[in-house]
Amino acid sequence: MSWKLSKAANQLREQIDDDFPERSRKSDGAVADSRHIAKGTSDHIPDANGIVRAIDVTADLNDHPEAIYALVEKIRKCAKRGDKRIKYVIFDGRIASPILNWKWRKYKGSNPHRSHFHCSFTTLGDNDSSWFDLENERKANERPKKSRRKLGQSVPSSSTSDLPSSGIRPCCHCKCSSSISLA
Repeated sequence: MSWKLSKAANQLREQIDDDFPERSRKSDGAVADSRHIAKGTSDHIPDANGIVRAIDVTADLNDHPEAIYALVEKIRKCAKRGDKRIKYVIFDGRIASPILNWKWRKYKGSNPHRSHFHCSFTTLGDNDSSWFDLENERKANERPKKSRRKLGQSVPSSSTSDLPSSGIRPCCHCKCSSSISLA
């Protein structure tokens, strides 16, 4: 059977790949292996339309060891803030889901998910590839009601600008040196 990853699962994986391009992919996964299929209940098993609603992401982000904990926590908080595409998250012997309002609890499954984290998605994510607001920046990125500057105005590099110097942040979650103004 042919399969495809839900758009939400694909989007989250791409965001992680963008933030951690050198990460290990040793324990990454999407479609079910024979163990999952034998068990019969897994979001890794393609549904009748061939959609897989789960990803596994290797815990080694090739960064500080605690980076994986921070990433999984951001995903949990994103779901808690209301992203209904996320069904549940499992990592390091714990699971978070809407059952206890996204509080961590002990995971009782046979695999404690220490080499990777697991994220399952709801059917809302099948066709929704919108950005996951992992940094809770949605309010900061909303367009101001009234702009105090002239967009498109050319500012010579040798002159001083009336553009504000406060409110400057990196352009995105990548590690580039570009920046944008929030003014």
